[in-house]
Amino acid sequence: MRKSNQTPLIVLALVALTLLGMAYISKKNSGDSEPPVYTILNPPGDVTSMTEQNETLWVGGKEGVVGINIEAHTVFLLDCSKRMTYTRHMLLEGDTLWIGHDRGLTWYNSSGCKTLSTEDGMVDDRVNYLLKTSDGTLWAGTWHGAYYYRDAHWSRITESDGLLDNYVNVMFEDSHGGIWYGSYVAPNGGISIHKADGEWQYFTTENGLVHNNIVQFYEDTDGSIWVSTGLMTVGAAIRFELSDGEWQIAEVLNDADGLPLGKIRSVFRDANGYLWVGSENEGLALETSFGFKILKQGDGLSHDEVKVYYVDPAGNIWLGTRDGITILSESDVSDIRGT
Repeated sequence: MRKSNQTPLIVLALVALTLLGMAYISKKNSGDSEPPVYTILNPPGDVTSMTEQNETLWVGGKEGVVGINIEAHTVFLLDCSKRMTYTRHMLLEGDTLWIGHDRGLTWYNSSGCKTLSTEDGMVDDRVNYLLKTSDGTLWAGTWHGAYYYRDAHWSRITESDGLLDNYVNVMFEDSHGGIWYGSYVAPNGGISIHKADGEWQYFTTENGLVHNNIVQFYEDTDGSIWVSTGLMTVGAAIRFELSDGEWQIAEVLNDADGLPLGKIRSVFRDANGYLWVGSENEGLALETSFGFKILKQGDGLSHDEVKVYYVDPAGNIWLGTRDGITILSESDVSDIRGT
């Protein structure tokens, strides 16, 4: 019987193992490494709004509202029988949490919860945004205009009162007392500003907007207003300044400036003065001393769409995304910036 010679096979195996080992060492030496591990909370899933109340962070999104113990990171359900899916925005007024969702407007406090109806003077379908202005008025942006609660009853403003469109997606009161209304009905829509002097001012693609879909307003530390706008692969973060009583576009940032390509979802400036810009599909741009640095899911985020921000008492930054919350410590942020 002929004996099989296995020596060539053994030699080939040793050569293969050697090559694999060299490749592994080369990869480690090249600086490639696994993405950092950040704290991620999931549930909740989709996050559209975050509102702090004492030691609780209320989080609203596609599945409704949950509470999170800020220190322990434990998640619990809000005790309300009304289904509040697609929660768009929340507002804390004293000990009452106001919740805007796809079935209307709900208030919740220690005595229970109630969803307002048409009998209360409020719409019973989608509420997009909530605002409490400096004069004490509660506002609700809806598909049917902007409702406001004053003198114990609800009224509303619509196109006939000065809005560009009745679909009010977001609202904001600037530090001068003007109210901004943003639509999301491109190709129409845009921004309607009811200034403190009672006059209206408008912005659309005809006078400087990159897109007429308005996603978010944010007032910067210098009093200028950032507007997040766009749809799919078109988008920008646009900064407005007030000059001689009129708002003017002062800056437009997009992918050519280092931002992610496409629709811009959110803008935020941290305590160190750095800008954060979240996109819908291409991650988050974080300002550094060397320009913007983009973080994506592959870099440790829970999702590429960053919608809202919250800074907890310890200085950690909570990023609300389409799929959970990513929590970055101060050391995490320093590492990202390379400082």
